[in-house]
Amino acid sequence: MIRLVIDFKNALSWLSLGPTVALAEELGVPLELLPYRTEVSVLSQVDGEETVSERHARVRAEYYGADLKRYAELQNIELIADNRGVDSTMSLLGLLWGNREGDGLHYAQTVFSRFWSGSMDLDDVRSVSDALASSGTTAFDPGAMREELDSLRTSLEAEGVFNAPMYLVEGQTFQGREHLPMIRWLLSGEQEPVPI
Repeated sequence: MIRLVIDFKNALSWLSLGPTVALAEELGVPLELLPYRTEVSVLSQVDGEETVSERHARVRAEYYGADLKRYAELQNIELIADNRGVDSTMSLLGLLWGNREGDGLHYAQTVFSRFWSGSMDLDDVRSVSDALASSGTTAFDPGAMREELDSLRTSLEAEGVFNAPMYLVEGQTFQGREHLPMIRWLLSGEQEPVPI
């Protein structure tokens, strides 16, 4: 089983979903999507001359943005939305509900697509209900899921989760889709040469 920890406001989570679904289908293993609320770091504007540390942070952020754009284009994914200051809690409650009552994967694909194309508010119950309806769920009770979301967060952190996307596979924790070759190796019975 592949357990993928995601947050809808995290672009790397969106970029990891397609390759992870493909790997799970290829290997014939179940995929479980787990909601985890993350924080978006924002660089503050520097007035005047940059320090070496500030310049380093800015260059890293610019490279990170270019990397996101490059990989999004390769997957035909739009990354229009501004995720700064976004509260994704309602959409994460929706994922728990979708996993239980409908098709969690379809819900996740719908939410990622709508949010990152700029057409969904992740904290709007009506938007979340609409995305759930498209995945086969007819009702949504976010209040019933809040305690479960908090409990899941505690449980995931006990397993080593601290960000998204993260993978929990064969008792190991991996951060980022760059670990998919290692995950493939683990789930294939470690038959091939180690992909390092």
